[in-house]
Amino acid sequence: MPFFENEGVKIHYEIEGNGPDLIMIHGFATSIKINWKLTSWIKTLKDNNRLILIDCRGHGKSDKPTDPAQYGKKMMEDIVKLMDHLSIGKANFFGYSMGGSITFGLLLHEPNRVKSAVLGGFIPSQINREQLEQSNKPMINAFSAESVEQVKSPIAKQFRKFAESTGADLKALIAVMEGFARDVDDIFSSFSEMKLTFKKIKVPVLSVLGSDDALMPNKTLIAELIPGACHFQIQGKDHSTVLFDPKFHMVVKAFLKFVNKK
Repeated sequence: MPFFENEGVKIHYEIEGNGPDLIMIHGFATSIKINWKLTSWIKTLKDNNRLILIDCRGHGKSDKPTDPAQYGKKMMEDIVKLMDHLSIGKANFFGYSMGGSITFGLLLHEPNRVKSAVLGGFIPSQINREQLEQSNKPMINAFSAESVEQVKSPIAKQFRKFAESTGADLKALIAVMEGFARDVDDIFSSFSEMKLTFKKIKVPVLSVLGSDDALMPNKTLIAELIPGACHFQIQGKDHSTVLFDPKFHMVVKAFLKFVNKK
């Protein structure tokens, strides 16, 4: 079972398949197994891509520190460290939800490491640290509650139930949320600066969302921000069910085939 370390934090990763490198970064409260194996993504992509799959810190088989300072930008650093560990200079990326956020940050701060990017179930934040800390409160309260029955917010209760079903470390997940909020201004800068930065992006970008994804209100923002980006909505699917949809698999497979021909 392969691991690497970033300043004492052990990070688990797996490699599947053959072909051009594709780094796959899962969503919040999931893992390699839940986000990519149980949804058949590995089976879909491994014949034509060398899949580099990471359990983000705080998740899966990786270490789960409970200090918020160990998250945020550190989660982007882990990806770069993994690439260096495997002697990968540049790669395609596929991030889902939280993984889309990390991929988005890499597009901003490590553009020379990104050959192309698939952003699934993700829309960039248009809010600052203070606003994000406020919006995170229901989720943090839900993950801090003694039992799920005490959680009042329906969406937060759903996330708490999901996290419990995966055996996740709730304290580590609170630290993930707090760490990301702490660094959000550094990662994404102001929205006006972000728009200017993304107009300069030259690599192919694909954005895919479920049409019923209640977590992502402005579903066309990626297409508006990045000239030439491909944007798809999978009808009738929400944040969870879209991962299983054959149309999502087909679109990503076709996108990577196009990218890898270059």
